[in-house]
Order: sequence, then C-alpha cells, then structure tokens
Amino acid sequence: KQWYQRRVRATLRSQLAAVPAVFRARPDVLLVNGPGTCIPVCALVLLLRIVGLARGRIVYVESVCRVTTLSLSGLILLVFADHLLVQWPQLAKRYSRATFIGRLVS
Repeated sequence: KQWYQRRVRATLRSQLAAVPAVFRARPDVLLVNGPGTCIPVCALVLLLRIVGLARGRIVYVESVCRVTTLSLSGLILLVFADHLLVQWPQLAKRYSRATFIGRLVS
C-alpha cells in the first residue's frame, strides 16, 4: 500500500510541476523514456496538440532492460505516442507500432 501511495503522490507532484513548464514551452517534440511519471506530461502535450496550441509529437524510448515485453509506461504510450522506440528487435516484432533502434548505450 505504501508503494502505491508514494507512486500516486510522485505522479501528482510531477503533473503539478510540469503544467506551467509545458504550457510555457509548447513543445514541438517531447522525448521521454521514463517511469510512470512521464505519462501526465505526455497527456498535457497531447492535450495541447488536440486544442491546437502546440505540435507536440511524443517520442517514447523504452528502457534497454525491457527485452521481451513493454513496461506499463510503454504499453500506455503505445496507444498515443507518435513514435515508440525499442532497443531489442523482439519487442519490435511483438508490438507492430514499435520501432527497433538498437541499443542507445553500450
């Protein structure tokens, strides 16, 4: 239960801190690789794109640790990210919207 509560609090803090920065920046591209706290930021950018205030393309890079399945963040962003990049070829084979880019860091 404590783990869940900490995760919810961290996500809320992330969301609140990101709102002014995202609205100020109105990004053309948002590059994320992250934990679940990146989801609210992606949602804000998507909202800006929907209402026409930013181009807001979302690019998600899945962790090199994810070899056979996407993380929860990856699964969520698979639905609405413009590009989902993976570092293992088997992930690109398993998820048709994913693009294999190879390992970023060796």
